Amino acid sequence: MQFGPGFTATFLYYFASTALVFTLVTALSLDTAIAGVPQQVGLMGGLLGGLIGAYFNRSVSVELPFKSKKTFWKQLDPILSDLGYRLREDAPETEGSEEIRVYEREGLQKALSGKIYVQLEENTATLAGRAVQVKAIRKRLD
Repeated sequence: MQFGPGFTATFLYYFASTALVFTLVTALSLDTAIAGVPQQVGLMGGLLGGLIGAYFNRSVSVELPFKSKKTFWKQLDPILSDLGYRLREDAPETEGSEEIRVYEREGLQKALSGKIYVQLEENTATLAGRAVQVKAIRKRLD
């Protein structure tokens, strides 16, 4: 289950936006043309920004085994609640034996942190979302 961009797309987004900002700020600060030193600073800043942005904000998914759906939801719901996530207002989707729930934050955090997708199959739960959030959830579940 993959919901959202992986490493490459996230890297390209952060690389391009960071490189542009670094290039323009450097050119304006040095009062020079964009070519030359500002481009080199922009390239290095973009590379750094792209790697950091992709590491923390790429979409990942992890599979977790469980024995009981009811017990799993009792463990997961408080963790997501502590992190500020709430179950979306619309009813959970059900496809055969699979159930998908979507959790999101409220207000401005909703736009900045992304959603958490939880898909339950027979004895496996798949969590998908931003890497930093999924890592925090997995750490608290273990």
